[in-house]
Amino acid sequence: MKLNPAFFGGLLTLCSIPVQAQYFSEGWKPGQPAQETVSAAKPAATGWAPGQKADGGSSEGTSSSFDFNTFLVSTLNKFGFNVSLPETTSNGLWDERIPLITDTNYQDLIVNEEFASDEEASKRTWALVITTAASNKGEAISKFVDNMFDSAYNTSVVEADLPNVRWGRIDYFNVTYLTTKWNVWQAPYLVILKDRGQTLHFYRPTQIRVREEAFREFLLTEGYKMTPPWSGLWAPGGEREWILELVAIWMTKAYNLFVKVPKFLIYVVSGGLGSIILSWMHRPSKEQRQNAIREAQEKAKREAAAASSTSSSTKVPESSPTKNSQQESPKKKGKVAKADEKSLRASTSSVAESSPERRSSPVKTRSSTRQKKGKKATQ
Repeated sequence: MKLNPAFFGGLLTLCSIPVQAQYFSEGWKPGQPAQETVSAAKPAATGWAPGQKADGGSSEGTSSSFDFNTFLVSTLNKFGFNVSLPETTSNGLWDERIPLITDTNYQDLIVNEEFASDEEASKRTWALVITTAASNKGEAISKFVDNMFDSAYNTSVVEADLPNVRWGRIDYFNVTYLTTKWNVWQAPYLVILKDRGQTLHFYRPTQIRVREEAFREFLLTEGYKMTPPWSGLWAPGGEREWILELVAIWMTKAYNLFVKVPKFLIYVVSGGLGSIILSWMHRPSKEQRQNAIREAQEKAKREAAAASSTSSSTKVPESSPTKNSQQESPKKKGKVAKADEKSLRASTSSVAESSPERRSSPVKTRSSTRQKKGKKATQ
């Protein structure tokens, strides 16, 4: 029996298609209203649909990606203006449940905190961390301390074992009054605060264990009581506390003023003042100035004398040749003197021969010579 390949393939195709009753329609019958054959396309269960924001957000579209305020602030910052928008979140750096302590809310949150009883006020403990992670992104130690601090806070919230402890964070570069009043000039720091800010314990990350479990255990057992609080002349209640208070107030005012000045203007003014101060500090003394004036005058005199000597030395060889003869060697001087003497004798003899007296009396001379010879013979 021969099988037709086309028939066999069609049979397999029909058998492989799942057939369900709802896929078939009885069709239109007389008297039945017409039905719309084209149905609205439904969006897929998964994926993006027009007008839908990515990641399941609202249907605002991509128009919200451009924020004019952010663009304006970034442009002004490029030109040196310190302008920023009020931040409501920590941009994922910190746990937002931990309040941020600033110069403005410190009095309201800590100093003037209201309590139901004095016992509750005496038990109130603030665990604070002074960090630089928001401003200095490369500070690894500060980031580590922040993470451990947030982990300890989260664990305490889950366990609910620290009802009298409140947590707070201080951004070192954006707080001036508190850090100056507490005499803190570096970060990170862990601070245990009690008695509305009158009792302070400061710890560096190397002084205590900052792991989340260790720090929470430190607060549970009140291990900070094992170390004395900050005390002294500059501490809260000390004799010189008012000095730090005054300095903190004026530094805060100066900071609030300088942040409004463009950075390039600060660079120009600071550079000019620095050059003026350096020139004033390195100025010469009165004696040094007098010595410099004296040396300048002497140098001018030496230069004038050297110039006059060079001019006279160039004129002497033309006007006085005897000066060169005086500078000659003694042997040369003797030879010149003998030559001069010979020339003088030759000149005098020539003059004598040419004189008229010698020419006019030749006889007298001969007789005189004869007389002299006769006298010698008689003798």
